[in-house]
Amino acid sequence: MPGLAPALERLPVGVLQVSFDGRIHALNDCLAGWLGRPASALIGQPVDELLSRPGRVLYHTHLLPTLRLHGQVQELSLSLRAPSGKVHVLCSASLVERPGEAGGPLAELVLSPMRERLRVETELARVQRSADAAPIVLFECVRDVDGRSWLNYASAGLVSLYGLTPEAVAFSDAPWLACVHDDDRAALLARRESSAQTLSLWVGQFRARAGQGPWRCHRVRAQPYAEPDGRMVWYGTIVDVTEQVAVDEAERERDAAERANRSKSEFLARMSHELRTPLNAIIGFSQLLGSDATLQGAQAQQRVGIIHAAGEQLLQLVDEVLDISRIESGRLHLQLAPVPLAPLVEQVCQSLEPARLARGLTLTVSATAGLGALADEARLQQVLNNLVSNAIKYTRDGGWVAVEVAAVGEGPRPARVQLRVRDNGPGLTPAQQQQLFQPFNRLGAERSRVQGTGLGLVITRHLVECMGGTLQLQSQPGDGCCFTVELPAATPLPAPEAEAGAAVAPLPAALACPPEGHTWQLLYAEDDPVNALLMQAVLDRLPHVVLTVATTGQAACTLAEQQPPDLLLLDMSLPDMDGRELLRRLKRDPRLSSVPAVAVSADAMPEEIARALAAGFDDYWTKPLDIDTLPARLAMLLSSRGTAAAP
Repeated sequence: MPGLAPALERLPVGVLQVSFDGRIHALNDCLAGWLGRPASALIGQPVDELLSRPGRVLYHTHLLPTLRLHGQVQELSLSLRAPSGKVHVLCSASLVERPGEAGGPLAELVLSPMRERLRVETELARVQRSADAAPIVLFECVRDVDGRSWLNYASAGLVSLYGLTPEAVAFSDAPWLACVHDDDRAALLARRESSAQTLSLWVGQFRARAGQGPWRCHRVRAQPYAEPDGRMVWYGTIVDVTEQVAVDEAERERDAAERANRSKSEFLARMSHELRTPLNAIIGFSQLLGSDATLQGAQAQQRVGIIHAAGEQLLQLVDEVLDISRIESGRLHLQLAPVPLAPLVEQVCQSLEPARLARGLTLTVSATAGLGALADEARLQQVLNNLVSNAIKYTRDGGWVAVEVAAVGEGPRPARVQLRVRDNGPGLTPAQQQQLFQPFNRLGAERSRVQGTGLGLVITRHLVECMGGTLQLQSQPGDGCCFTVELPAATPLPAPEAEAGAAVAPLPAALACPPEGHTWQLLYAEDDPVNALLMQAVLDRLPHVVLTVATTGQAACTLAEQQPPDLLLLDMSLPDMDGRELLRRLKRDPRLSSVPAVAVSADAMPEEIARALAAGFDDYWTKPLDIDTLPARLAMLLSSRGTAAAP
């Protein structure tokens, strides 16, 4: 190839020689490949055919004049024409003298492709645009050996965060530091100084604002570098984290509230357990004494009744406090199902008959037959019991209470039903109604002889709302109260008549007439002697029942191995193991695998009851025990043994 040294042919860059009359003298294969044409076809052609229009302008107006004047040109950007489009190159040129040859000197151009450089520049521009648009400051902070510091570079975020231009901090960072809260500035600078001393990250959080705007929370994070000349340079970011800090604070508060709720629930569960244990003895023995025919005198019966009533009142308080805790923590579990309302209302009113008679009140019930509500039956019974018992307690002697059940609207299938409890008591003022649903607020009734805790209506409203209903009050001073519960309607399922007496029927068959020659053997694992004594006293009244007491889990295993019982009664908190572990060990014995087992515990939390039943217990008896229903529950469990009992 004319005029081109072999070494230039092998270079991975383009080499082009052009005469001063504008004709191509020589080029290497690398450049020919970029242009998509053979080198031989380009020799002798005008150089303008290779250059784009801007490239031709630069070539003739800058490159050639500079070469003639200085003999060389460095780093001139040109663009070439190629079939695939423009090829951007970085051009360095020198003048090649040719003494004695026609045509004079040549312009020799060395062309480097700028694809990677353009890609990097484009990427840097994109990053710069993103940095300028983001609510963040990218910065280079420099501190000189004399202690003077400035921001050598700051992105456009400096304007949005601080209202400052990069030029304002190019000689000193004082304008930026002036935006920092007075109480935070010293700590921020102390962290920067520590970062310089240890060459560790400069990390800090501080309050700052733009001008007189609101205070915001900012966070700085920068990496330090020590320069050879003694200067310290930090490269980092400043971010507005106000919203994130608020979210983090809310999460911390929520976590703290959840921990407090868990602690409160654990405390209340423990308190409930500790109170129920002595209440088991108080209520249980008072029930036994009240039914003891040998107890002589009306005064003695009255005193026993007072003891029993006081125990029941304390038990109600424990249950209500636990209900409040469950409601507040969102752990109140309901099982919604169609509930027939007329039988439920009748049952509640019958249970409150002694209280009604004691006050000399008239209680009327008006319930449309066949109406039902979608509700949790046990909780709805609790709601009605609270409302009717309150009406009985606060209505004047000789007054009246009315309970009504009716459909809302017309038609054979109403969408809602109402339960109304009305009375002709003293009524409530508007101010009292505003405070009615505050926990422990009895609206002055605490100064009367009417007993209560101030929790019943609070729980009642929460229960109704959890069942998808509403609780409304209408009252005028001197004109009584009307509480209206409205719930979704549901068609109640017909109650099977055959099951009506199922809970009582097994009693004579199982207890009074066990298999011939057999006595029911019950094993009770209980470490509290008073609880064991109460259970013994209750079962002493039943024929053909023998109770054996074990004070530890290991003792219960030994006694069960010696004499397999017909029924296991296991306390859930024994000194050496819990009730679930004891049941697991007992069931290893094939002779005990079919023996029914009852968990007996003062822990009334629903989750504990569920865990016990899931562990294999057939029933769960909560202390205080219900002495009146205990024989029937025993009979149901023992009836499953039948003739399988060993003589």
